[in-house]
Amino acid sequence: MRKNPKSGFLVSALVVLTTLIVSPLAPAAVTTPTFEVGEDPREVDLSGASDAVPHGDGYAIPLHGKRPDWYTAELQEQVDDAAGQPVPAPTDAPLPSEVGIRPGSWMISPAGCTMNFVFTKGGRFGIGTAGHCVDKVGDEVVLLTLAPGGGNPVLVEIGKVVVTHDGGIGDDFALVGIRPELQSWVSPTTAVIGGPCGQYDGSGPETVAHYGHGLAIGTGGTPRPGVALTWNDDAYGWDGAAIFGDSGSPVRVTDLKAAGNLTHLVVSPDWVPSFIAGTRIQKMLKIAGGWRLLTSPVCL
Repeated sequence: MRKNPKSGFLVSALVVLTTLIVSPLAPAAVTTPTFEVGEDPREVDLSGASDAVPHGDGYAIPLHGKRPDWYTAELQEQVDDAAGQPVPAPTDAPLPSEVGIRPGSWMISPAGCTMNFVFTKGGRFGIGTAGHCVDKVGDEVVLLTLAPGGGNPVLVEIGKVVVTHDGGIGDDFALVGIRPELQSWVSPTTAVIGGPCGQYDGSGPETVAHYGHGLAIGTGGTPRPGVALTWNDDAYGWDGAAIFGDSGSPVRVTDLKAAGNLTHLVVSPDWVPSFIAGTRIQKMLKIAGGWRLLTSPVCL
C-alpha cells in the first residue's frame, strides 16, 4: 500500500494537539524559546513550555525555536563582524531550500523562526516575522540562506528590527529593515508556494498554505496546507501542521492573496476547530506603520 506523505504531517499535528489538551500549561513571564527547532512533537512535554500564554479558556504556545547548537557564540561574532557580508555556514548546517531574502527565509537568530512578507517604505525594503521571534527594536537578525547565484549555504546579518509587537494572537509581528547593500538579494515571491498577490480581507472559509521551518514535520522549508475557518478582525486560525520554527511563516489563500503570518499553536474551546493561529495581514500593516506590502511580480 502506498503511503500518503501528508499523513505524517497530520499525525504530527494531531499528536501536538492531543498533548496540548491533556497537559495543563502554566503561563510564564519569559519568552525564551523552550524547544529546539526540529524537535519531534511526539517526544516533547508541552506542559513544560516556559513561554505558554493564556488564551481564552485555554493556552497558546509560540512556535519559535532555540538557535541551533552549531550557531555558536564565536560564529555569531564572525557574522556580526561581517556587517552584512555573507559568512560560509558550517558543514553541519542544514541546506536551505530558498535563495536570497524572501518570504519563507530561515531565521537563525535571535531565534529559530521563519520570515514572512517583504514590505517597502521610502525606497527601503523590510521583511516580517513574528514579534515573539525577536526581543526588541534594534535586534540584529541573521538568516541561513543561499546567496543569489551561489549554491552553498551562507549566514548573513540582514539588518535590524525596526518595529515589533508581541501582544499575543492577532498582535504578533515584527519588521526587519534590510541593509541597503543587500537589496539585490530581495524577492517578494514566497518560496515554493508563490504569492503574495494582494491582501485577503474576507471571512472564509479558505484553503490556506504556509511555508515554514518547523523541521520536525519537514526539512529545510516545507509548504503545508490547511483549512481556515476562524477569521476575526486581527487574528485567524486553521487546522493543519505546524511546530517549533514555523513562527513568522507567510500564509496565503488559494488565489495567492496574503492572509497573514503564523504564530501559535492554540488549545481553547472557543478556537475549535482551528488550532494554528496567526496575525492577519491588515493588522501586520497597521503595526508596520506606513510600510507597504510588496506583491510578487509573477502574479497573474
